[in-house]
Amino acid sequence: MLLDKLTVAGNELVNVPADEKTLLDLGVSKTDISALLAQAKQAQLEAQCQHARTYAYHCESDGLAFDYLAAQAEFGKDSAEAEATKTAWLAARNAIKARYPKPE
Repeated sequence: MLLDKLTVAGNELVNVPADEKTLLDLGVSKTDISALLAQAKQAQLEAQCQHARTYAYHCESDGLAFDYLAAQAEFGKDSAEAEATKTAWLAARNAIKARYPKPE
């Protein structure tokens, strides 16, 4: 895990390893370390969720979105075909969101 940005003694550091020893060596107080580690863990969980969702959208729902757009163009916006493809697309997106919920 990394801390994207960390300011220590007026110096801005980037991509700092999020481990206790490194932070102590940089002069970060023990009271601040636990919050920084929690922040890094949260950022990691959010990034993992976003990556999983992006991959799943690409594999499972993006094609359905194109089917929906094609059905709108071919049959009209309010056609049964367009509504059916829209329903399938949104169901796939909702399934992905349920499978990969955003971390709290």
